Order: sequence, then C-alpha cells, then structure tokens
Amino acid sequence: MPIGWTTEQAAPSENTSDHRDWHIFANISYTSRTLDGSVNNRSAIADDVFGDLVASGDSMNLDTSQSLMYTLGMRYKRWGLGLNYAPTSFSGQGYAIVTLSGGSAGVLQKTPLNTDIDVNLLLGKLTYDVVQTGVSRFGVGAGLGKSYIDLNIIPQVGDSIIYDGNQPFGYFSVYMANTYNGFLYGFNINAISATFSGDEVDYSDYTVELGYRLSDKAIKWDIVGGYRLVNFSIDIEDGNDMVKAITHLQGPFIGISTTY
Repeated sequence: MPIGWTTEQAAPSENTSDHRDWHIFANISYTSRTLDGSVNNRSAIADDVFGDLVASGDSMNLDTSQSLMYTLGMRYKRWGLGLNYAPTSFSGQGYAIVTLSGGSAGVLQKTPLNTDIDVNLLLGKLTYDVVQTGVSRFGVGAGLGKSYIDLNIIPQVGDSIIYDGNQPFGYFSVYMANTYNGFLYGFNINAISATFSGDEVDYSDYTVELGYRLSDKAIKWDIVGGYRLVNFSIDIEDGNDMVKAITHLQGPFIGISTTY
C-alpha cells in the first residue's frame, strides 16, 4: 500500500530558503514482489462432513509480480495527506491438499492446482509531524484503506476458490523521514487488527527506504529505493463456506519522487 517518498511522506529539505507552508509530492516506483502465505477454503459437503482445501505460497508455485506503485500527496506545515496505490498480480501451477473432517476425518488427497491472484491495495492517510526540523520529521497518522482481492484457485479435486471483492479497513501509522547531506532515509509502519463489516482483518505494512536528492530547488527531485513488506489476513464467510486468506507481499522497489 506503503510511499515524494513511498512512505507517503515528502522528504525534508535542507534548503533553508524554502519557507513555503504548502508542498505537493508524487512518487512512482517499480517493484518486484513475491507472495507467500496460505489459503484455506472450508466447504460443507454433507451433514457433519467438511472439505478443506489448503494451499501455501510455495505449493501454488506462484511467479513474481512486476508492477508499479504510485503515490500522490500534499503537506501543510505539520499536516500531511497522502494516497498510495499498489497493484500486484500472480499466477502459477502447483498443488493443494484436500482434507475431509467431521464424520470422514483423516482422508487426505494431493491435487494439481491452477492459481491466479490479484491483490490491489489503496491507502489514504492523514499524518501529523510530532517532531519537525529542517532535516527531520517523526510523526503519526491514521488512514483508510481498501483491498481489492481477486482469487481464482482451481484444483482438479475439490471445490474451486473463486472470490472477487473488496474489503475496506482503517489503520494507524508511525513514520520517520530524514535528510543528511543530500541522502534520504526513513521508515513507515501501518497496522490494524479489527473486524470490519463482519470480516476479521489483520493488516501490517512495513517500509524502509534510502534515497538521494538530485535537486533541492523549488521543484525537488529524489531517487529512492527500499524494501516493503505487506501482511494481510482476512476471514470471509459465504453461507456454509469459509475462506481464510493470509498473504505476505514483499520485495524491493526503486523509483523517482518530486516535491514542489
């Protein structure tokens, strides 16, 4: 989600002649991400008999997602408002384990699996700098996010997992952004564990980054890179079926930021 900074923050300026209260920033970054985690689909087959399809990131044999992530925001004195969008897409051919529980407990079967997973994360956040100097900022924030999840997990044996929906959620944040002799460094952490619209959501998002300021004039240009780890877990109930999805999206990124 995440983020110009990919942490949804414009980097501080060492230009002491820049006394403007308003700043606008944007970032675009290329990222290579892997997906790990697990998907568990429990379906009612008969009275007191349930079928569980269990697959992990390794067993699904997913490829690497190559995509861009985008940030746009503004700052006024200590206040900031940022929007981050991070789309990802994975596919693979692997296997899953189908187990029976209830009255037929103990039956196991390994089945080939075709998988397509899209996870798009949209984050909006309001921040406040608790500490602010010409070269450093440390602050807190609160935001609203929405995950767009499209699952197409089709085994040869057992029920398919087909889900296309979105899940809104809120979250809290802490961040730091520093500048030293043209070099930039910082971190951002977003997290929440709560129930939204009847669905349990666990979300955490960690970003660390380094950068270098190419220009510190009225329009500032930075080159930035770093690493981002997004953990997202959601339990979805649909009639007699229950899907539990745990995803870990992670990978490096590199991009360009501009601040005015």
